[in-house]
Amino acid sequence: YGSTLVVADRWYPSSKTCSGCGWRNPSLTLSERTFTCQSCGLVLDRDHNAAINLHHLVAASTPETENARGADRKTRASGRVAGKREPGTATAGQTGGASPRGEAA
Repeated sequence: YGSTLVVADRWYPSSKTCSGCGWRNPSLTLSERTFTCQSCGLVLDRDHNAAINLHHLVAASTPETENARGADRKTRASGRVAGKREPGTATAGQTGGASPRGEAA
């Protein structure tokens, strides 16, 4: 499907970097489960903060596709006009049943 794998460096500080402003807290320990930014005041679960930072890393390293619409596609006109039919009704000359043997449908 044309996917791209982006690998963050082993020491990428995803948990220690504020996903709001980029401020880093190098002293954040693993036992601290909440990230609190001393610069902008953002407070998040440290794993959620890390996930947002990893999302930003991927977004910055791959082409933008959120607004992609794909290649232009040409459609062929069938010459028919769409019309609403009642359920169970047949168009002119059609009964909707099976044709007897030997007759073409």
